[in-house]
Amino acid sequence: MEGNPSRMVAKDVGCSQSAVSKIWTKYKQHGMVVKAKRTGRPRKTSKRQDKQLKAICLENRKSTTKQMKHKWEEVGVNVCDRTVRNRLKEMGFQYRKAKRKPALTPKHKRTRLQWAKERQSWTVDDWMKVVFSDESRICIGQGDDAGTFVWCRSSEIYEEACLKKTTKFPQSLMIWGCMSGKGTGEMTVVNSSINAQVYIDILDSFLIPSIEQMFGDDEIIFQDDNASCHRAKTVKAFLEERHIQSMSWPANSPDLNPIENLWWRLKKMVHKKGPTSKADLATAIKESWHQIDAEYCLSLIKSMPHRLKAVIKAKGGATKY
Repeated sequence: MEGNPSRMVAKDVGCSQSAVSKIWTKYKQHGMVVKAKRTGRPRKTSKRQDKQLKAICLENRKSTTKQMKHKWEEVGVNVCDRTVRNRLKEMGFQYRKAKRKPALTPKHKRTRLQWAKERQSWTVDDWMKVVFSDESRICIGQGDDAGTFVWCRSSEIYEEACLKKTTKFPQSLMIWGCMSGKGTGEMTVVNSSINAQVYIDILDSFLIPSIEQMFGDDEIIFQDDNASCHRAKTVKAFLEERHIQSMSWPANSPDLNPIENLWWRLKKMVHKKGPTSKADLATAIKESWHQIDAEYCLSLIKSMPHRLKAVIKAKGGATKY
């Protein structure tokens, strides 16, 4: 560095001036620059052993740290559970609750991928013309996904005020509803099992008025899933008579239907009303349905292009939606 000020050297090598000065001082003292001996406990595992742990983890992602520790011991690495957790954390792994998603066969994935690719050029305006529909069952007490937390001492865990009450067979109601980017359509409680004729009655009494209310005489595309009653010949004939275009739908694809998010919100809203009987539940459902605003429905429709991109990226596999 002789003849060159530390400022110029620092600029040339891209570091601070103080760093250059420290290195130069060390060089003058020792004739070389050596790393100081590190303090602290030596690392118990090598990079090669860490790679072995990664392979063990990827072999069975549902393994506990104790199970992985025993597997690691088989290849000669003796460490505690905490070390296993620390190494996995360094690699970016976290022990998370597995997400619940429908099982997808290779055929399902191919169909989903093809369906998404065929519509990847659709704009939000295109999706605004689609009426999404579905059935859902709502139970009393459903919607408390996060659990109930209470303040209590260890001796009070089973006291009345600290319990979350459950019932073995909670009362429930089946409902049918529809939505679009313009808001919610009609919704009805279904008091019987749904066959083709019952489904036609639902479409005639609730889908048709919903379309007229939201779209007037404009053409729309109607979406429903592949339930056997939905795909009956009589249902197909009914839709054709009413000049309603039906959308093909890939099996096991609730993540592509924005009404699933609407059901989630509806169940949360119903739970907050605290119904205790079927009559209360029916009232809470109807009140909550009418409280869902059009802006929320529009935000769900706006997510459709992103949903398709996610399916394409996952090659037809599961997505975050």
